[in-house]
Amino acid sequence: MDSGIVVALCHLQRDSVCVQPGQRVRCGDAVGRCGNSGNSTEPHLHLQAFDGLDPDHARPVPITFDGALARNGQVVDL
Repeated sequence: MDSGIVVALCHLQRDSVCVQPGQRVRCGDAVGRCGNSGNSTEPHLHLQAFDGLDPDHARPVPITFDGALARNGQVVDL
């Protein structure tokens, strides 16, 4: 993002990512397929935003959906 914010989509299926680093995407664009890597029993996605590329030093950035913060366990359908 132009602001320096980094958005990470974690647990995508291996070899399913169909965008390149720095590519602009819009709501509804496919970026990859949801997978179930890690200790999980079903496909899921972790969405995280940071203020820099180094996860050891970056700080989290709040993400809003329709102007509101999603609560833990809430399903967001865009």
